Amino acid sequence: MDEASTRAIERGLAWCGPFFIVMMIFFWAVMGHNLPPPNMMAMTPEQLVSEYYGKYPSIGPGMIGAASVALFYTLWSFLVAKLMREESGSFGVLGMMEMAGGILTGWLFAFCSAMWAACSVLVTQVSPDVIKMVHTFTWIIFDCTYMITTMQMVAMGLFTVLNKRQTMFPAWAGWTAIAIGASFIALVFMPFVTEGPFTVPGLWNFWVIFSTWIWGYFGVYNYYVLKHVYKAPEAQARAAGRVVPA
Repeated sequence: MDEASTRAIERGLAWCGPFFIVMMIFFWAVMGHNLPPPNMMAMTPEQLVSEYYGKYPSIGPGMIGAASVALFYTLWSFLVAKLMREESGSFGVLGMMEMAGGILTGWLFAFCSAMWAACSVLVTQVSPDVIKMVHTFTWIIFDCTYMITTMQMVAMGLFTVLNKRQTMFPAWAGWTAIAIGASFIALVFMPFVTEGPFTVPGLWNFWVIFSTWIWGYFGVYNYYVLKHVYKAPEAQARAAGRVVPA
């Protein structure tokens, strides 16, 4: 493939990141009425149906939309993995960790959104007990498999901090990614509490973790990835640490 085509593809993949953020906020958060999501651990099945699924018919289309755009996160992660090549140009273990985390995180968003869409579509056809079981089961998968995304964030953070030659990403962004990824461990408390900061809509498990993930990690790396792919090829090589600046 010629250089111009490669650069065009990379720029297109770079824009998959901002597109993912905007579309997921619209479909998952706004249409899906997840600002914040319902605290299902403190709700009866009937309350979950009457106060959430039965009350907002836009949840079904919103979650289908979220499932449809979720893999744009994976496409963006492929580009980042390519940028995370080692100084020799080879594909190292941190790049593989980042790519694996990007694949699984995109799939997790798609799968869980599809499950919530099913709850919305079938809300009048199955019992509230089934709706709550599927809804809760899906949230436990969504939150308690946090290591999928933490693995990706830590890999990107370590690459940023330890690769002294690269200037694509600042060191502070790497430390921030590691810290935010580590903070995800609090998500494991979600199935066992009915009130407080560690519930699904709680101050820590929703507002702090989701906000820092979107803006402190994903938004920051989106900015630097976009900035990088619009540089000249020689400048890209220097920023990646594969050419020592004169």
